[in-house]
Amino acid sequence: MMKLTNTQKLLSIHLFCHLMLIPAFIYGNIWLFVASFIWWQWIAATSISAGYHRYFSHRSFKAPSWYEIYSQFLGLFANPGPVLTWAATHRMHHTYVDSDKDPHSPTIKGFLKVYCSAWGDDVKIERRMLKGLNTPSIKFFHKNYFTLIILVPLFLFLIDPMLFLFGWCVPVVFAFHGYGIVNVLPHAKNGEPKNSWFANILTGGEGWHKNHHDKSQDWKIGQHWWQVDTGAWWIKAIKR
Repeated sequence: MMKLTNTQKLLSIHLFCHLMLIPAFIYGNIWLFVASFIWWQWIAATSISAGYHRYFSHRSFKAPSWYEIYSQFLGLFANPGPVLTWAATHRMHHTYVDSDKDPHSPTIKGFLKVYCSAWGDDVKIERRMLKGLNTPSIKFFHKNYFTLIILVPLFLFLIDPMLFLFGWCVPVVFAFHGYGIVNVLPHAKNGEPKNSWFANILTGGEGWHKNHHDKSQDWKIGQHWWQVDTGAWWIKAIKR
C-alpha cells in the first residue's frame, strides 16, 4: 500500500473540507458563513500571520511563553501543516525568491501548482532553515500534527456537526484560498513582489507583500495607516 507524503495528507484534508461545503450550503445559512469568516479572520491574524509567519519564520518579535502553543493549536483550524516545515519553507522562499529553489514562485513553478501549494513533492528543506525551530512545543506539534488534525474536528463534530462544518471545515477552505492568493497574486508579474489589497482580505495583513519583502524582519507589514494589518494589531497587544 502506497504511503502518502505529508504534502499529500495536507492536500487530502483540504479536499475533504472543500467537499464539506456541500452539506454546509445545504444545512447552513448566510449568518453561519459570516460567523465562520470572522472566526477565520481571528485565526489568520493571531495564529498564521502573526504566529506561523512573523513569529516563527522571521522571529520579528518576542512573545509570552504561552503564544507558541496558542498559535500552533489555533493553526489546526486552518490546516497549514506543522510550523516546523511551514516556517522553514517560508524561509526558503525569502532566501531564493523567484528562483528554482523558491517553493512559492508562480513564475518558476506555475500559477496552479503554487496556488495549490500542497500539490506535488514535499519541499526539500535545507538544514540551516531549521535554525531556532527546535523548541519542545514545535517538536510536539510536528510529531503529532496529523493526530491532532483528526482529533480536533472529531471533537467539534461530537459537540455539534454544524460546529464541525463552520468552526473547522469552512475556515480551512478560507485558509486554502487565502494563502493560495498570497502565494501567487503578489508575484504574478515578472516575479517582482507587489502589494495586493485583494490578497489582504483573507490573510490578516499578508497582502502587503512588497512591504514584507522590503522589510522582512519588521513585524508591521502594513506600513501606512490605510494598509489594514490585523496581524500587527495582535502583535502590538501581546509582544514583550
